[in-house]
Amino acid sequence: MSNKAAKTKVKKKYNIPGYLFILPSVLFFLFYILYPIGFVGWSSLFSWSTLKNMTFVGTENYIRIFQDKVFLTTMRNSLFWIITTVPIQAGIGFFLAYIIEEQLRKGRGIFRTVFFLPVVTSVVVVAIVWGKMLQPYQGIITHYLSVLGIGGQVNILGMPGTAIFGCIIANIWEWTGWSMIMYVAGMSQISEDMKEAAKIDGATRWKEIIYIYFPSLASTHKSLLMLGIIGSLQTFGLIYTMTGGGPNHASEMPGTYIFQSGFTNQQMGYASALSVVILLFALVLTVFQVKGLGAGEFMRKEAD
Repeated sequence: MSNKAAKTKVKKKYNIPGYLFILPSVLFFLFYILYPIGFVGWSSLFSWSTLKNMTFVGTENYIRIFQDKVFLTTMRNSLFWIITTVPIQAGIGFFLAYIIEEQLRKGRGIFRTVFFLPVVTSVVVVAIVWGKMLQPYQGIITHYLSVLGIGGQVNILGMPGTAIFGCIIANIWEWTGWSMIMYVAGMSQISEDMKEAAKIDGATRWKEIIYIYFPSLASTHKSLLMLGIIGSLQTFGLIYTMTGGGPNHASEMPGTYIFQSGFTNQQMGYASALSVVILLFALVLTVFQVKGLGAGEFMRKEAD
């Protein structure tokens, strides 16, 4: 045996501990991620409420989906949710980060903590608190709206035209702190020399934001967009606790509709098909974003 072959053999031998280290993660991925996805895809071809009562129906569940008006409503609500929450959260988070990092001289840590606190608060707690504040006669928000003569004692969460807006406001309040922290991290990477050069050239704060901060944080914008879209499609706890998807499916989201179909209506096969369609929809959106907007560039290392 040549020296080269002997070294290769020794090298392979020492790779065994490495495989043992990653084995738990691989097993977790196989049994708790890959297998559930495969099972949901397979079970979507059946009509069933329990595993002992499964009838093969082929693509019938998928055909039914595109004839389901409620499903179309959930997709419309999802798109509206994405269009409203993602840019508003990012915009408010950006200006909060700019004010805290660039304008404040003291108490930065306190303000970061205060604005980030909703992110680490239980979504059920957030939903209950906002649900109480939006109640028609006892809620503090509706009370002050009536004092100002705006809408009177309106039942925001109980009306089809306003229910989803109440949930959107609560979601923005909860997740704006996450956008702020992302922008805080991004701003820490902006060169101080660039900032000083802009000040020497007489740039106003608004021009600094437009021509220095905003372009320099392009990777943060893209990552927040990707995470925001995926998170919007996964929205469940907030909607389920505040409105349950009502009234009359006005605030229904894919997660709540899947839960209702599977566990309330006992149509597990149809719920599985809904899950597959939502997964494919999320994959398509992600691919278009990565390819079209270059959202994956923030993961690449800069050239030396």
